[in-house]
Amino acid sequence: MNPAATRQETRPPRAVAPSTKRPGLLPRSTFYGFCIASIGGPLALSALYAPNILADTSSPPWLVALVGWAIFGAPVLVWLRYSRDIASSGGLFAFTRAAAGPRIAALHGAAWIVSYFLYLPYTVTYVVYDLLPTTFPGIAGFRPVLEIALPVALVAAILAGRALIGAVAAAGILQLPVVALLAGIELGRTGSAAVAAPAGIVTPALTLSLLFVCGSLPLYLGGEVEGGAATVRRGVGGAYVLVGAFTVAAAATLDTVPGGLRAGELPGQAIAASSAGHALGTAVGAGVALSVVALIGAEYVALSRLGHALTGLSRRAAAAAIALPFVGADVMSLINPERFYSILLRPSLVALYVAQLIAVLVYPLFRLKRRSVTAIDVALWAGASALMGWGLWLSLAHPPAS
Repeated sequence: MNPAATRQETRPPRAVAPSTKRPGLLPRSTFYGFCIASIGGPLALSALYAPNILADTSSPPWLVALVGWAIFGAPVLVWLRYSRDIASSGGLFAFTRAAAGPRIAALHGAAWIVSYFLYLPYTVTYVVYDLLPTTFPGIAGFRPVLEIALPVALVAAILAGRALIGAVAAAGILQLPVVALLAGIELGRTGSAAVAAPAGIVTPALTLSLLFVCGSLPLYLGGEVEGGAATVRRGVGGAYVLVGAFTVAAAATLDTVPGGLRAGELPGQAIAASSAGHALGTAVGAGVALSVVALIGAEYVALSRLGHALTGLSRRAAAAAIALPFVGADVMSLINPERFYSILLRPSLVALYVAQLIAVLVYPLFRLKRRSVTAIDVALWAGASALMGWGLWLSLAHPPAS
């Protein structure tokens, strides 16, 4: 482990924005697109995950989405307050180390690495064996080839410099107009969304709020972006606001569609196809798959940056170290893809929320070392800790579907 990566300082200097003229920095526009793609993937949130959560609630879907979006503001604000002082390849690991020291940070980092490393191969399997066949039924015979080709393509892109970051950023931007179109399809046909009294809103709102948890991934690019900490804060905060607003807008139209469409394998595709024809439905389905693939790419990038921060390897060497086990795991998945996905899902989620919970639990210690702990800090700490605790409980208490 790189000694510089574990060195503690009682009061490390406030992160200073690097000069925008310094060569090799990631442009702000690319970083902002990366942030949009990272926070769940706006199209995947609006057309896949949120409709599935909202299908069983008796409360207005837009209200559940709005409350869930607002709830996740607590961890986002904790991340942003950490980012006033720290912008590095260490991301949440660097936050935790500054707050609680190297031992707690090592526990956090181990959980984070386990979570996202497991996520890479099993989500490739999900895309290839679930999402793509729903949109393109004729692809079934090519799934084993795609199961290997997709991670190989991601590895090639990340080893080609910043090609993968650019592709993820472009995918993030391109999703937004499709989400806007999807939000307007049913609303435009019926004129308004139905209104119902809220009932049982807390549980689905809490569950939906967890969809934004990958919004911390751009923090791992903090050491290489134009503008440093200021750009990181604007990108992460702006993506949370923008993607959350799009998700609420898309949820508002769910009141106008039959329940069967909302609960399908790929709700956004079904809604678009029923309202605007097969071609648009196929485009939405393909866009959802792209949204999830872009998120896989963002997580691969974040893993490589954390590997760089922990070991002192170059970013490319850290990415290369992940490549072989990543591709190898997807080769192994061909034995039983469905079982592979269900086996890895729960430990990945448990490790994710353990890592997130540690990072927010130690936040008051970070504030004490630099300033005083205010009532706002306590409120954000309590809210973020409770939410990540809820995510951990869900992961432990509810077995994944197989």
